[in-house]
Amino acid sequence: MEIKNLEIILALDSEKHFNRAAEKLNISQPALSMKLKSLENEIGVKLVKRGKNFIGLTKEGEILKEKFKYIVKEYSEIKQLSSELKNNLTGSLRVGVIPSALIDVSYILNQYVKKFRNINIQVYSMSSNKIDEGLHDFKLDIGFSYLDNEPILGVEKVHLYKEKYFLVTKNKRYQKLNNISWTECDGMDLCLISQENQFRRILDAIFKSKNITPNIMIESNSLIHLFSHVSSSDLSTIMPGSYASQFENDSNIHFIELNTPVVTHSVGSVFIKDKGPSPIKDSFIKFLKNFDK
Repeated sequence: MEIKNLEIILALDSEKHFNRAAEKLNISQPALSMKLKSLENEIGVKLVKRGKNFIGLTKEGEILKEKFKYIVKEYSEIKQLSSELKNNLTGSLRVGVIPSALIDVSYILNQYVKKFRNINIQVYSMSSNKIDEGLHDFKLDIGFSYLDNEPILGVEKVHLYKEKYFLVTKNKRYQKLNNISWTECDGMDLCLISQENQFRRILDAIFKSKNITPNIMIESNSLIHLFSHVSSSDLSTIMPGSYASQFENDSNIHFIELNTPVVTHSVGSVFIKDKGPSPIKDSFIKFLKNFDK
């Protein structure tokens, strides 16, 4: 039984489309169909409901899919371990990151790849809920998310830093201030990250606890997009400190810490502890634990 044939079922389950599954595996659709038929003949059951388009997995396919995930994961770890035994750690690491942590995590990843140059890191910006799903579905190796707000369950954690919050505005009223109260946001025209992001839900909880009602005029799932609105309009926004620091060279925009009351949240890595050795993942976790925060 070829491992790559098992990956066909996982790709079809993920992509829900024959062509997209073939593209994901870097093979042609006829080759995918041939390998799928070979796998079904080998194990003696139909795995995919066939039609003009992809319909879905059969009942047997759904059951065996979970076994295939485990086998593919174990095979990947065997290859990584073999590489490590030869003192040549190579392979890939799949990382999911909440949008508000992308800048801080990019610095961490840059330091890691300097040390392990043969490792390819695939970074995905996603919500904490999607990170949770990806970890438990073996689609991610490591996640970066909040540890103390809507925490992901059933995972190991490594704390990295405390997130602080800044008002980002062109309003000259704030240009000489270093910090202000959250109540200043009451009635303020804001553009904010969209509600599927945990960062936004943290802000909403703060607003609710202090009876603050900002005038939210624009919502976006991109913090960079929000900054462009601040830069080109009279709207203000709220960003984590790492993002605010990226734009300090713009003299027209002011960055004021919101610290009355002081609100911080713990951000760190989350991962599922494997039963056996997983060399790349293990090396990254060890790196994080020793990282100079």
